[in-house]
Amino acid sequence: DDIRMRLFSPRQSVSHAFMARLTQIDYAREMAFVAISPNDGQLLGVSRMIADPDYQNAEYAVIVRSDCKGRGLGWALMQKLIAYAKDEGLEEMYGHVLAGNVTMLKMCRELGFTVRLDPDDASIFWVTLDLTG
Repeated sequence: DDIRMRLFSPRQSVSHAFMARLTQIDYAREMAFVAISPNDGQLLGVSRMIADPDYQNAEYAVIVRSDCKGRGLGWALMQKLIAYAKDEGLEEMYGHVLAGNVTMLKMCRELGFTVRLDPDDASIFWVTLDLTG
């Protein structure tokens, strides 16, 4: 269910090319922050952004391991990403969230994102955050 909420479709496995795309970033336009367990080095969550070519707007994504949800890790990763985007001088951060992902929608609203229904698909919300204020 976590993968479906993040990638908008269920997947049993992912290709090597897809994994490479998620793990090899272009630092000129992209950034990723990871949360690693201090006890065993396991990956707990990731936030990432990809800026548009004009470097004014960036799409974001966040995923937290299922057993780590509800502990504020997604909030911490998202706040780190927002602070980075502001420091970079970006104007807006945006994302697409499934309507069923009520936790992400709640977090977006509480972080100041504008949340609006996709006019072409009632199962998706568009979320935007003005970074200039």
